[in-house]
Amino acid sequence: MSSGSMTEQLVFDLPQRVALGRDAFLVADSNAEAIALIDNAAAWTQPVQWIYGPAGSGKSHLAAVLANQLCAYTVAAALLAEDSEVAHILAGETATEILVVDALDELPQAGEETLFHLLNQARHSGVPILLLSRHPAARLDISLPDLASRLKAVPAISVGAPCDALVVGLIGKLFADRQLQPDTRVIDYLLPRIDRDYQAMGALVAAIDAAALAEQRAITVPLVAKVLDCHIAVTDDD
Repeated sequence: MSSGSMTEQLVFDLPQRVALGRDAFLVADSNAEAIALIDNAAAWTQPVQWIYGPAGSGKSHLAAVLANQLCAYTVAAALLAEDSEVAHILAGETATEILVVDALDELPQAGEETLFHLLNQARHSGVPILLLSRHPAARLDISLPDLASRLKAVPAISVGAPCDALVVGLIGKLFADRQLQPDTRVIDYLLPRIDRDYQAMGALVAAIDAAALAEQRAITVPLVAKVLDCHIAVTDDD
């Protein structure tokens, strides 16, 4: 490993947190605040909290970790108005300790009143709520004025774009999940070239693994460069 390696500079400062068996998530500046919120869910000072960030940023994983800590119920916002468990929560007939409303960006108009009632209930010693979305309140299309106003008052934490340290850790973990340990030069090569989107990183590592298996060769910088060129070309065509 060269002394100037970006991997050498960053990867050892990145703690890894294991949750839900073999699953894990990595802690960095871009997600530390959201992780702290989940770690301290039992001591929330506000009954409704919000985490937003790009698709694949780990929001759903954090919600799963929360469900492993507390008795939590998760519902997709698109199904909020018709979910029977949500109806039980509103009626006070459930033992759920926290309600997670996922994909709030997809909340239909039919579910707006249900969410409004849930938020009101949470404010008055009801079931606490964690909202998850790609975008903050100001960018959501909400028809019910009272709900729009209430959502803008909810404390919100952004899961930002991954920093260099988190990208290095994620790439390494994605390879490790496939029982692969590429040379550090491979990760250093990818770092300035990879799309900093969590799902895109997973797709690229999968493509590199498939190419290495198909060609029966080690994962090297030339192989990765070839896959990266093809991957970008395919993405652009889509």
